[in-house]
Amino acid sequence: MKQIFSLAGWNWRLARRAYGILCGVFALEQLAVLLFTARRNDMLGMGLAACYEEGFQFQVFLLVFLLAGLLAGPAVNDWKRAKCSYTWLTLPVPPAARLAAQVLTAAVLELGVVALQLVMYLVYFFPVQAMDSARAMEKLGAAMPAQSLYEQVMLSDSLYWLLPRRPAQFVLLAVTLLASALLLTCVRLHRGWRRAVAVVIGVVCGVCCLLLFQWEKDFALYSAYDALVHNTLVSAAVLAILVVFSIWWALRAIRRAETA
Repeated sequence: MKQIFSLAGWNWRLARRAYGILCGVFALEQLAVLLFTARRNDMLGMGLAACYEEGFQFQVFLLVFLLAGLLAGPAVNDWKRAKCSYTWLTLPVPPAARLAAQVLTAAVLELGVVALQLVMYLVYFFPVQAMDSARAMEKLGAAMPAQSLYEQVMLSDSLYWLLPRRPAQFVLLAVTLLASALLLTCVRLHRGWRRAVAVVIGVVCGVCCLLLFQWEKDFALYSAYDALVHNTLVSAAVLAILVVFSIWWALRAIRRAETA
């Protein structure tokens, strides 16, 4: 475990500058988009949740989430074979520890993006509310009724996926985080057609996770029925098989790179 945490710390030092830039750009972009959307006449009085959805900010969040996972550590099959990749391959650490360290780093970076999005949603409520009030005074000559931050959180369909309300939803969120960290690490470990296959596997697993989230919501709202149970089990099985295969394939790629 000490080797894993030490290597994860090294990965973090390699990624922290790019990660900081990514988070900073994301924060500025979201604030600009939310304020621009709140200024639109058709968004008058709609609130933060509507501006967030209308500005496609959840899609932007997903993109930043994936980019953050790709920043974790060196790519051992980089065509240019950067110096840090050679150093990474020559460290006296077993392949399983190398993979675990990269996945741990990717998971921490992704979790940081999730936390940043939640904090930004709460903080940006106030400038969006101020913009909405100013537009109401300009257009209507009177202030709009004050909106509740709690109401805007509850109205957001996107935040439903980031704020688990039930144990099963919390487990799914943790599984999605770890699976995405692993699969994004696999994309960095492979090259050529193997990288393309790793991307396809990641897309399939992402779809499975989204379906599991939706079906977990259906389980909570409606009584379980045979088709729903069957679909849930099939998606969970596909996800488990692809994750196990990806772990084996990633370890094989690391071993092959060590002997190259």
